[in-house]
Amino acid sequence: MSTSSRLTIGIDLVTTHAVVAWARTAAAQTPEVFPVPQWVARGEVGERPLLPSFLYAPVAEEAQSDPWQDSPWIIGEHARRRGREVPGRLVASAKSWLCHAAVDRTAAILPWGTEDASDVPRVSPVEASERLLRHLKKAWDQARPEHPLDRQQVILTVPASFDQAARELTLEAARQAGLTVRLLEEPQAAFYDAMQRIGSAELGRLAERCGGRASVVVCDVGGGTSDFTLIQLARTRDDVLRVTRTAVGRHLLLGGDNMDLALAHLCEPRLAGSSERLGPQRFAQLVAACRAAKERLLGPEPPAQIPVAVAGTGSALVGATLRTELGRDEVQQVVLEGFFAPAARDSKPGRQRSGLVGFGLPYERDPAITRHLASFLTRHAPETKTPDALLLNGGVFRSKSVVRRLVEVVGSWGDQAPEVLAELDPDLAVARGAVTFGLAVSGHGITIGGGAPHGYYVGLEAQQGGRAATERRAICVVPRGAKEGERHVARAHPLALRVGRAVRFDLFASDTGKAHAPGEIVQLDEDRFHRLPPVTMSFDSETTEQSGEVGVALEGELSAIGTLELACVETEPGQREPRHYRLAFELRAAQSNAVGAVSSENGPTPRPSERARMARGRLDAAHEAIDRVFGKRRQDVKTRETKDLVRELERLLGPRHSWTTDVTRGLFDAVLSGRKARRRSPDHERVFWMIAGFCLRPGFGHPRDRERIASLAPLFREGLSFGQESRGWQQFFIAWRRVAAGLSEATQAEIRAKLDPFLAPSESKLKKPKGFKPLAPEELLELASWLERVPAERRGLLGRWILERTWTDRDPRLWSAIGRLGARVPIYASVHHVVPPRTVERWLDHLLREKWNEMPSAAAAALQLARVTDDRARDVSPAVREEVAKRLEQVGARAEWIEAVRELVPVAATERADLYGEDLPVGLRLLEPEENEE
Repeated sequence: MSTSSRLTIGIDLVTTHAVVAWARTAAAQTPEVFPVPQWVARGEVGERPLLPSFLYAPVAEEAQSDPWQDSPWIIGEHARRRGREVPGRLVASAKSWLCHAAVDRTAAILPWGTEDASDVPRVSPVEASERLLRHLKKAWDQARPEHPLDRQQVILTVPASFDQAARELTLEAARQAGLTVRLLEEPQAAFYDAMQRIGSAELGRLAERCGGRASVVVCDVGGGTSDFTLIQLARTRDDVLRVTRTAVGRHLLLGGDNMDLALAHLCEPRLAGSSERLGPQRFAQLVAACRAAKERLLGPEPPAQIPVAVAGTGSALVGATLRTELGRDEVQQVVLEGFFAPAARDSKPGRQRSGLVGFGLPYERDPAITRHLASFLTRHAPETKTPDALLLNGGVFRSKSVVRRLVEVVGSWGDQAPEVLAELDPDLAVARGAVTFGLAVSGHGITIGGGAPHGYYVGLEAQQGGRAATERRAICVVPRGAKEGERHVARAHPLALRVGRAVRFDLFASDTGKAHAPGEIVQLDEDRFHRLPPVTMSFDSETTEQSGEVGVALEGELSAIGTLELACVETEPGQREPRHYRLAFELRAAQSNAVGAVSSENGPTPRPSERARMARGRLDAAHEAIDRVFGKRRQDVKTRETKDLVRELERLLGPRHSWTTDVTRGLFDAVLSGRKARRRSPDHERVFWMIAGFCLRPGFGHPRDRERIASLAPLFREGLSFGQESRGWQQFFIAWRRVAAGLSEATQAEIRAKLDPFLAPSESKLKKPKGFKPLAPEELLELASWLERVPAERRGLLGRWILERTWTDRDPRLWSAIGRLGARVPIYASVHHVVPPRTVERWLDHLLREKWNEMPSAAAAALQLARVTDDRARDVSPAVREEVAKRLEQVGARAEWIEAVRELVPVAATERADLYGEDLPVGLRLLEPEENEE
């Protein structure tokens, strides 16, 4: 297709709707909006400028033709309307779930909170986005077959604050839909639309009125996120307008969805009574109804009030319909005083939550967008009291009262109120601006400069040349302000890359302070640097001519499609071209990975080279000790050597708790290579599982751990060769419990299938597998309770079996197991594996009847079962939580436990580590849920 006939397409995939705009690439055209065909009512197709971003699963009697192959879903206007009428069958806010690192965003988890709806299909956040894009593609191709969408220049917009993982997931959704796209930040797209409509001359006059330079804050409040972008306008000496993006705010999961939630919380007591709560499905229906009411009540010429109804449960809408009303004044009160509240210039976001909760998304604790805006300016423009102008984008700014309030608040920070740039069409501006951007990069218009708003850094070992382990350092790879397509090489400091195996890099970003040069080493601190998902690389050693280590330099580039690309480049290739080793982001969630520094030794600190030789010698001796026991049979190996192998390793390497991840994984590799030798004797088998489990714990945290787990997993099926040895079974189950966090859902389900016949009540019809006769029942039970990736219904079934045992068995370990099975916050798994709250409430009912002063595990189990998550699909009822809190007070439980049952208290890193029940390898840091990436 020639350039003259090619089109530039802008797609705005908003939390609440999608928009497509277009223009011919070879001309400076005004973008046009493509009317998207969709179901607008049952049996009725219509074209609309907006495609609502909702997926509805129709019940059987609603079956109809499917021109866009959306089945088993309906997408668009009819889906949004029908989803308000039938609870539990609507997927909404899929885009917001792409940023939620505590769930597996590639798993079929949506609709959220509908675990009892067996007839409802499920999709992952990535698939939901892909289906929306695929509908747009098919609709476009049917309407414009001469210009198929996959052959045009397509610009897809994303929130400016989307991290690299969310951007990569967005690109993956586009690829699955058959599209190759370039990403553009939504606030920039909105400003491109403003430039196209206002014109460079008028923007130049704005700069002149402000002394030749004007600052503009783009405030983009969407359905799921709020983005702030700072743009500078300046006139050059040759009278050319220069537009520069100077700062981007951090990710704020705060927007129209939160306003809908606040209104739903306002209406809920009127519908269900002051002491009752709606279930997750009906509450989601209430949120959808409040969204529709809000849009009308904040729009032009709103009525005084609008009825809000929540239908009964079930596909046939059986049950009483609950009704109330939302008034215009109370909606404005909630939105203005909660989300656009008066705020001082030096104010910071608070810690309170106010009407934001209800689902599993990690919304901002403080709903006041004004305080977040003040904090953004303090961080990025501390010398500026108030910006010269505001560009407001988002449906909420259709309300004149909201615009007036925001201008008043920002104006109170300085001597005069900021100008408000010409009003945008909040639904269409971003898609049209994406087209304007595409035309600009093709030579038809002004482009926004400024480059990358963040600098990117790769972490170095915390201890080098005797530095303290707390002094973390990093090397700059891509500087702040870097331009797209501009490759940067960090050559100032030589680096060594291990070949023939995976290698891990900790990645950091900074948006403030000095712009460092590539290769510059900086001291990390939490205020200026934030951790990104780790970057890993794996390549086949058979394709590499060398083995061991290769000297490399780090290279980085912001790609033309809007993602960060990193690579290691060989520095001494000889006569051939240097090899490039690309580093890839890990995108699946719910596994905490982080490897830190090597621990320091006691006593005088030797020189680095001397220390390395000493460590290498000790490791070589440790590997030799393992080889003597698990290598080829040797006549000089005494029986005692096998029994004392662990003690010998500690003599050589120091106490086990001091072994680093590199040391433990090296020992695991050595013992795994001799796995067949475990069948030589009961001692060989017991010691094998003792070392393997300890050295691979917790199953993640090192680059090759997936490969190691894959090699170890088949050994569970083989069981023990010396099955009469209870100590062997004990170490076997302990080992699998230690590595459970690294096991896939399929492997965990396979393990449970073998264990369940030994855990089920005697009347159960489960057949015990042949050749598998385990001993050590306590360790078997603990392993089963640690398997968090088993589907929630099977974990609930195990909890029921254990609960029956508590009626006659007073073993505290039973309640510890129930606490793990019903925990509201998983230790390592995605939160979609959590057992439903109604099941856990039955367990708590029994636990509350126990004498806690006689049951040492009761309080800790109650904390895990009743902890607040602010997710309606996981939290037990407020009445049950309050009863648990009172019992914790009666037994003198720790104050932080009681607080965590009454209000949201994030699980601290130390607490997460404690939950593992033993020390983790030195250098392994458990990330918080928002950091978790597998």
